[in-house]
Amino acid sequence: MKKSKQEIKNRILSMSKKRGTDRPISTTEVTKDLFSNVWKEHVDEVRTMAGKLQSEKLFSVTHKRKSGPIGQSKNPVRLSLFGSDE
Repeated sequence: MKKSKQEIKNRILSMSKKRGTDRPISTTEVTKDLFSNVWKEHVDEVRTMAGKLQSEKLFSVTHKRKSGPIGQSKNPVRLSLFGSDE
């Protein structure tokens, strides 16, 4: 069940907008939403897109409540939309 990069980007954006700037989403939530029962096979695709969106300054990424790059870490990360004042 392959998804395009655009589909992944759109899902990250729509889920984030639905939550708002004060409630981050996890890459795992997005992956499960897109790929349901085979989600573990697609985590890297979603994390790669999250890193791209972070580099475009659309999102901040946190690991254990600390801001930083998404990198190659396999630890859970949270994505927050930048607010209008950030």
